[in-house]
Amino acid sequence: MSESNSSTRELKHIYISGIVSGIFLCLIVILLLQIFGVIPKWWNTEFVKDVSERAGVVEQYVDKYYWKDNVSEQTMSEYAAKGMVSALGDKYSAYYTESEYNETMNGVEGEYPGIGAVIRTDTKTNRRYIDSVQEGKPAARAGVKPQDEIIRVDGQEISEKTMSELVQMIQKEEGETVVLTVGRKENDQTVQKDISIKIETIVSQSVESRMLDDGLGYIRIERFEKATTEQFRTALASLEEQGQKGIVIDVRDNGGGSLEACVEILDRLLPAGKLITEKSKGSGDKVYSSTDKEHFDKPVVILINGNSASASEVFAGTLQDRGAAVVTGTKSFGKGIVQTIYSLENSCGGGIKLTTGEYLLPSGRSIHEVGLTPDVEVEYEGATKKLGAEDDNQLRKAQEILKAQIEG
Repeated sequence: MSESNSSTRELKHIYISGIVSGIFLCLIVILLLQIFGVIPKWWNTEFVKDVSERAGVVEQYVDKYYWKDNVSEQTMSEYAAKGMVSALGDKYSAYYTESEYNETMNGVEGEYPGIGAVIRTDTKTNRRYIDSVQEGKPAARAGVKPQDEIIRVDGQEISEKTMSELVQMIQKEEGETVVLTVGRKENDQTVQKDISIKIETIVSQSVESRMLDDGLGYIRIERFEKATTEQFRTALASLEEQGQKGIVIDVRDNGGGSLEACVEILDRLLPAGKLITEKSKGSGDKVYSSTDKEHFDKPVVILINGNSASASEVFAGTLQDRGAAVVTGTKSFGKGIVQTIYSLENSCGGGIKLTTGEYLLPSGRSIHEVGLTPDVEVEYEGATKKLGAEDDNQLRKAQEILKAQIEG
C-alpha cells in the first residue's frame, strides 16, 4: 500500500474513532440523565450493547468505503450526540455543542458579553450588515453605524462564516477588544474602516412601553428573559406615573423564554391564587402561585398571535383563566411543554435540552398542540407588518376593548 493510501486509511481510523468516541460519550450522557430521571426505561444495558455493536459495523463500512476525509473528529462526536437526541422524535429536544450551549444560555439570561449591535444577513448576497446599534453601548460609542457591512473580524474574513460563527468571533470575554473592519458608503463610495470595540456585558432590552391615546398604556414583551421582570416593573411604574387607566400587554411574536420571569410578572399583576401547574416526570407536580404582595387592579387586554408560544401562552392563558384580562388577536402557537437545559461541561461538553414536563393553566387545561383561543379574534391587516405601528388594526381593537372596559 502506498504512503498516500496508508495516510488516508490512518485518517479514516481517526474519523471512525470520532464516531465511536461520540457514541460512547453520549452513553455517558445517558447515564447522567438517568440520574436526573429523564431517560426512558428502555435505554438500558441492552441498548448500550446494541449501540456498541452497531458502532462496530458502521466503523467497518465507513473505514472501507467512505471516500472523503474532511470531517473532524470533534464534529463526528458532536453529530453522534445530536443524532442520539434526535432519535427521541421530539423537535424541542436537542444536543448543543459548546458554542450553541453558550449562545442559548445567553438568550435565556438576557445578558451576554458583546458590543451592543444587531447583525443581519442579506439573503440575496449573504453579506452581513449592522442592522442597529444600542445607544450608549460599545459599538455606538466606537462609531459603528447601521448599514455598515462587516468584512473582517480581527483581520479574519467572515464571508464563509455562519451567523453563529460570526457571533462567536465577536462575543469575547468582557474587557477584551474586537476589531471590526466595516465597509461604509461615503460620498457614493464604499470605504473600509477598522473599528476597535471593547467588549462589555450587554443586557438585552425585551420590554418597550409608551402611552397611547385616551390615557391607555402599552407594554410590549418581546421575550421572557432574566432581565424582563425588572424591565416590565419599570415600564409599568412609568405608565402609572403618567396616569394610565388600563394597559394593553402585547406578546405577539413572543416565542417564550424564562418561566421564572413569566411567573414573576404574573405575580406583579395578580392577587393571591394559583398561576400554573408544572407536571414533571422527574420531580412530580409543582404549583406556582401569586403572593398578593402587590397586584394591578385596572383593566388589561392581552394581544397574542400564531407566533406567541410557550411562556407567552402561559402568561396570556393564566390571565385569561383568572378573569384578569381580555385576550385578543389570533390563536396562539400551542407549545405548553417544559424544556430543561442541562450543562454537560463536566462530562462530554456542551449541553442538552430535553422536554421534561407539561404546563397546565389555573383551570387545569393544557395548551400544548391546542393553542390559546382569544376572547376576541381579530386577524392582522396592517400593511406595514410592523407590530405596534399606526396601521396595526389588532392594537386598535385592543384599545377599543380596553376603553369600553374603562368606561364600563
